[in-house]
Amino acid sequence: MNDKMICSDNQKKGYKTKCKDLIMSYIEAHKNERFSASDISEYITGMDISTNITTIYRNLDKLTAEGRLLKTKNPVNDCCFYQYAGEDKLCDGHLHMQCKVCGKVIHLNDRYMAEVYSYLKKETGFRLDFKASILMGICKDCRILPI
Repeated sequence: MNDKMICSDNQKKGYKTKCKDLIMSYIEAHKNERFSASDISEYITGMDISTNITTIYRNLDKLTAEGRLLKTKNPVNDCCFYQYAGEDKLCDGHLHMQCKVCGKVIHLNDRYMAEVYSYLKKETGFRLDFKASILMGICKDCRILPI
């Protein structure tokens, strides 16, 4: 007989809540990092709890739709990664930068965003989708400085 606890949408309501609580616990501990559904699965499995990856994806999709997570694709292998969207839970008013090396997402939330948006709208007629915006580059932690 298997003594592992099961965390699945197909189980009793308590298990579903437990799974969501575990996912939220992981997100809280990794607010400034990007992570994958696989990372969360490993975390839950490491607690000796069995989970279905579909349950994790379903919860991540729901949190993304609520604006609590930012979903991006890794430019190297096209896998989906997630990152906490910030205390305001909205990414409507700012752009994002993503490191091509480590995948970290940085929220550009400052006074210049209004100027950038105004310029683009006026000069090109282009209306930005801030939630989906990603400027690609290399972050300061991954950049190798010449000696």
